[in-house]
Amino acid sequence: MANTKVSAADVLMLKMAPAERSFRNRIVGFIALTGLGLDVLVLPFVVGTAALAGASFNDLRLLPLLFIVVIAAGVANISNDVIDAERDKTKWPLKPLSTGLISKSEAVLYAVILSAIAIAIAIVVFNWLFLALSVLVQVGNIVYSRYMRDNIGYLTVILPFVLVPVGVWSAFSPETVLTPLPWLLALFLIAFQPAIQITHEGLDPNIPALFIRPRPTTERALYVASIIAVFFVGIAILLYVHLSWLFAVVLAVFTVALLPLAKNLGENRSREKLETSFKVTMASNFIYWLAIAIFVWMK
Repeated sequence: MANTKVSAADVLMLKMAPAERSFRNRIVGFIALTGLGLDVLVLPFVVGTAALAGASFNDLRLLPLLFIVVIAAGVANISNDVIDAERDKTKWPLKPLSTGLISKSEAVLYAVILSAIAIAIAIVVFNWLFLALSVLVQVGNIVYSRYMRDNIGYLTVILPFVLVPVGVWSAFSPETVLTPLPWLLALFLIAFQPAIQITHEGLDPNIPALFIRPRPTTERALYVASIIAVFFVGIAILLYVHLSWLFAVVLAVFTVALLPLAKNLGENRSREKLETSFKVTMASNFIYWLAIAIFVWMK
């Protein structure tokens, strides 16, 4: 295992790191713990939500918000890996905690330091509603990883995500968080989560989807339903905000591209197939939100 090579993509997207202990590899391990590549993929979501909340392209608050979100996503990834450390020794043997490259105590300290930085920035730059919602999302993520996923099912991952768009929205327009649009954005984000989680948890039959583990054909159908739901919620956002019709083209193109990935979720699923599906699905999520940001600022 010590000589096993991992690519930069494996470090950034799959949170893997070289197992051999060295100063360089430990730095790589800390980067891998945060899942930096996954964190960056959420930035268009933040920008798109901020744009819909009324933030201009040159709003100076965008940079600290993006920084906070990257840190918060990294802390969530670290929390998940600490909770799943024993299980990942079999499922993801090249994660930094699985190999012992980074210890649990080091990972916890790392998460605490990152959290303190994010909280300090939030207090100085933003409002208490944004801070409170951010803390609730982190608590929800820990509850999901520690209890809900294994005891209820991986589809409960949608619960922590309910408040994510509302939290980002509150950073720029706290007085309008109870209007329809931030919750429509939450629905758009939530609709995508089953597709992401099915490809992520596909090789662990011990984790239920919702109280039970469905058959592969059922998970495949659920994946398809999730992708179709994303399309229609995206159309609802387009109509509500009066975005360019080109956004409908983006939705249609990626819906057609994502649906064939359902074949990777059959009885003959493999890690390679699921990793490919996961990466493509996450990349599509990135492009959806980037398109929203672009079309909102083009109005």
